[in-house]
Amino acid sequence: MMKTRMLTPLLLVVAVALVTAGCGGGKSRNKAYASSKQDYAAAIDSICSKTNKEGKSIDLSSTSAIASNGDKAKGLLDAMTDKIDNLQPPDEVKDSASSLVAGLRKETDKFGEMTQAAKDGDEAKVKSIQGEIASEAAATSEDARFVGATGCARLFS
Repeated sequence: MMKTRMLTPLLLVVAVALVTAGCGGGKSRNKAYASSKQDYAAAIDSICSKTNKEGKSIDLSSTSAIASNGDKAKGLLDAMTDKIDNLQPPDEVKDSASSLVAGLRKETDKFGEMTQAAKDGDEAKVKSIQGEIASEAAATSEDARFVGATGCARLFS
């Protein structure tokens, strides 16, 4: 497999930062931040920061590196999304939080597809999916900013 420089490290940071909100569901949620947009955003930024630190050690700089390390990175993103999804957002940002989590789930799914494409040695598909992830990241970054999670959103600026 030919190694190429890719946007994947940036995309991991984007995906990590965008996993920054909660959405509705039938499960019990942590309501500790439901009354304060500022506290909610701080909790999300803390989750993003921790995940970003953990993700920095994962090499995703080439198709072969994505094939080797993509599952680990996706697992990290899934865990982060679940933690954030467990937080109940304040009513004033509920719609943006829901939109953000939905976007992050799409990004994480696309990350899994990109990993499989890398394992298959399909560099063109890897690059195509990177573009899709970047496009989704741009949209969900606005939601991160709106909920006040500027520590997460600024990673994409």
